[in-house]
Amino acid sequence: MKKVLSLMNLSLVLGLCSLLLLNCKETDGRGSPLEPGGFGNYPRSKVPAELVGGYWQVGSFSMTQYNNYDGSYAGNANEIATGYRFVNADGDAEQYFYWTKTSTYCRDQILGYRKGTVVFDTQKKTFAFYAASGNYRRYDACGSSQTPGYGLKKAYGAEDLFPAYKAEYSNWEIVKENGKTIWRIKFEDNSKLDFTRTEEPK
Repeated sequence: MKKVLSLMNLSLVLGLCSLLLLNCKETDGRGSPLEPGGFGNYPRSKVPAELVGGYWQVGSFSMTQYNNYDGSYAGNANEIATGYRFVNADGDAEQYFYWTKTSTYCRDQILGYRKGTVVFDTQKKTFAFYAASGNYRRYDACGSSQTPGYGLKKAYGAEDLFPAYKAEYSNWEIVKENGKTIWRIKFEDNSKLDFTRTEEPK
């Protein structure tokens, strides 16, 4: 009887030790969504093999080239670009965002960066990015006058992270055109977003 009780006590102690070890293991950035700089513990799926590892970017800008009053080139009047990097096949991802607007001597820019998880539904052809952490920088100036906080890195607040913010697309496909792989999002009006691979965000 004593042997049976001793074995039961030993099993109980070993079980408790195992639970403690499991709770203390490294999270690899995927644990608590509140973990600074983590990818978050949000829904995730396998990423299509063709997309893993590279930067996928789509962007647009105005056809107007903007000039200052003295005739010097000031840049495009408006530019916007979004990009993703699928860090691994397990659903960890990064999102990049660039926006700029030029008018007279004033130029505004926002550079955004988020980390999170992604879900590719290969049956429904839907895509979702769940933002867990991130930061942005804003550059805005008129001539040589810069606003306070110019270029400083600021953390995104709850309103810019999941669940308040989630990027979603539907009707995606991966196509080969002119020797290039394109991650394409098609819309009902026949317009499309073509994400093309680049070595780094540009």
